[in-house]
Amino acid sequence: MKYKLFLDDMRYPTDNNWVIARNMDDAVWYVTNYGLPHSISFDHDLADDHYIIGQLHEKTGYDFAKWFTDHVVENQLTLPDGFSYQVHSMNPVGAENIGQHMQAFTRRVSESNGDREI
Repeated sequence: MKYKLFLDDMRYPTDNNWVIARNMDDAVWYVTNYGLPHSISFDHDLADDHYIIGQLHEKTGYDFAKWFTDHVVENQLTLPDGFSYQVHSMNPVGAENIGQHMQAFTRRVSESNGDREI
């Protein structure tokens, strides 16, 4: 199934061509049941809970980015042709963490494939 994954607890994508996941569990469910998306749009803050220091917290978009990349590597999956991602989070630190993680991952994948970029 070809799909685009929009990870955000509150907002909606600008068009209807996205599958919306409101939390990490939803996003993991879509990937494990429908395969890798062709595109992911990440929000970092998926609930107010993650601001509570020293307590259990809701998973963030960064947690999902790490899960996603581990899932691809551990299962020796191939990213769909033209795979892309974007970060739409309003949290500057969280957005940078997701962006750097995904950039490093896609660079590593493209180098192992002999390509210059995905």
